[in-house]
Amino acid sequence: MKRFLLFVLAAVFITSVTAAQIPPQRMLRVSPFATVSQTVGMTEMTVTYHRPGVKGRPIWGALVPYGQVWRAGANNATVFSFSDDVTINGTALKAGKYSFFTVPGEKEWTVIFNSQADQWGAYNYDSTKNVLSFTVTPAAAPHEEWLSYSFSDLTINSVLVTLRWEKLAVPFTVTTATEENMRKAESGLMSQAAGQASLYARYALDTKGDLDKGLAAAERAIALNPSFGNLALKAQLLAAKEMFAEAVKSGEAAIETGKKAGANTAGVEKMVAEWKTKLPPAKGKKK
Repeated sequence: MKRFLLFVLAAVFITSVTAAQIPPQRMLRVSPFATVSQTVGMTEMTVTYHRPGVKGRPIWGALVPYGQVWRAGANNATVFSFSDDVTINGTALKAGKYSFFTVPGEKEWTVIFNSQADQWGAYNYDSTKNVLSFTVTPAAAPHEEWLSYSFSDLTINSVLVTLRWEKLAVPFTVTTATEENMRKAESGLMSQAAGQASLYARYALDTKGDLDKGLAAAERAIALNPSFGNLALKAQLLAAKEMFAEAVKSGEAAIETGKKAGANTAGVEKMVAEWKTKLPPAKGKKK
């Protein structure tokens, strides 16, 4: 009996060790997994989905019926996530994670964001959990063999999201409250890491916002990290304030720092040369 128990224990141990040594198998899916992300202003947005292929099949009104809820992908429901509140085609949507569905039609599609993010396909779709829906007009497009989501027409406050498959494109616009988000984060951006301070300074420059606060943020970034990029950013802010003498001085400091670091300073050199043309003429020397 003891021998039998020892044999069983040994067999279990060997089996356990062998199983532990077998690497986990990666799952092969006919419709492969994909994810695409984009930062708009300060807002992170991500689409997680699976990509079915056309494979010579009729798609619209056939494989994907008209007038029925579709997962807009394959396998799990497609999921959108937003780090901040956004506006989609003119309607507000809170920050969070949402399943994404559509109801395709020949001339018009309904786009749906649903609060139940993790679900398989549209089998358990519950319309009472819809938080946003709107209609869009699909457009003819070049053939796209594998379904895809993409971001384009990016600005500091918005981006165009497009679902493409077969010869159809379904676009909609996501807008962010970048200025409001920056105001909320202002104290942190001004007081923490150099990268955060330079982010605030760059935002002020790009949006022609509060240049004084942007300049203060650039000074903060330089105090923490007097890099070529931070010095050049300060120079550009000074030039935006039409303080060209100071801009030239900061620009020349940036060039010197950049050359020591092996950076490409050609762009800043060109800006400095232009700023010099805007300086008042030097006063003649007194005899």
